[in-house]
Amino acid sequence: MNIYAVAASFLVAFVYIIFIRLLDVFEREPLKYTLLCFFLGMIFLYLLWPLHLIFPFVDEIENGNSFGERFNFHLTAVAWLEEIVKIIPFLIMLRFKNVINESFDYLKYASIGALGFATIENIQYFNNHGIHIIEGRAFYTAILHMFTSSIIGYLLFVNKSKYRLPSILPFLLGYALAVIIHALFNALVSGALTYYLGALLVMFLLVIWGRMFNNTLNHSEFFHHSGSQKEVFKACAFLVIGWASIFFFAAFAISQKEGISNAWIFIREGLVFGVSSLIAILFTVGNPKIKQGTWRSLFTRKG
Repeated sequence: MNIYAVAASFLVAFVYIIFIRLLDVFEREPLKYTLLCFFLGMIFLYLLWPLHLIFPFVDEIENGNSFGERFNFHLTAVAWLEEIVKIIPFLIMLRFKNVINESFDYLKYASIGALGFATIENIQYFNNHGIHIIEGRAFYTAILHMFTSSIIGYLLFVNKSKYRLPSILPFLLGYALAVIIHALFNALVSGALTYYLGALLVMFLLVIWGRMFNNTLNHSEFFHHSGSQKEVFKACAFLVIGWASIFFFAAFAISQKEGISNAWIFIREGLVFGVSSLIAILFTVGNPKIKQGTWRSLFTRKG
């Protein structure tokens, strides 16, 4: 196993775990619950193997060239299974009322479980394709995995706060949206002509995640005004530094395996990623409108 692949995968997870914990500005649970959810996410990824035996058609190899063919493949052979496996750690944590006892926890533990899944998946990808793909895996894919699990948690939170419907209804709606978004992203980034549309999709999802985060803060059971905006900005600043650390670690690994010249090429090509990521995080998650009891629209500037 490639030691750089393992190190890079856990570095990505470490950065996002600390970032998410820093966003928990009102009532931060002990670290042990975060680690439990993360390790559950890693363990439950291996449920995919027996599920592949039960549903053998998911082992079909993607062979379509059109966007529609790629979308259909990822919808029927990838996304629906992965979204089931990814959400299990969150559902387990949901049983502990002393852990998920605040609105933001519905996003926090859904995201942490998804990160555990993504960590093992990243090790496999880095081993198979090389560490060059780290910028895409660390930003686009990590956010995609966190978002699709978070949409389920968010709808459960909204239902608990406003509608009081049977929990199975928002869960199934969130799951259906997660599967569709996951398949759409995979179909976009697996095509050369549509790859950058996949990147734009993630930027859009980051905006939505930021507004979901904003609404959970505004309805926190432990809401207070002192320093929350500043704490959120600090969390985002840490994430930007973390992204830079991941990026330069990858450049170092490439220099060791392929030489300095290839490392410089990797750095030059990553500048666009770096600038766009900085803008995206500071103007989405890093700029919440914190006002107790208010709902911010997910899709418009209202609120």
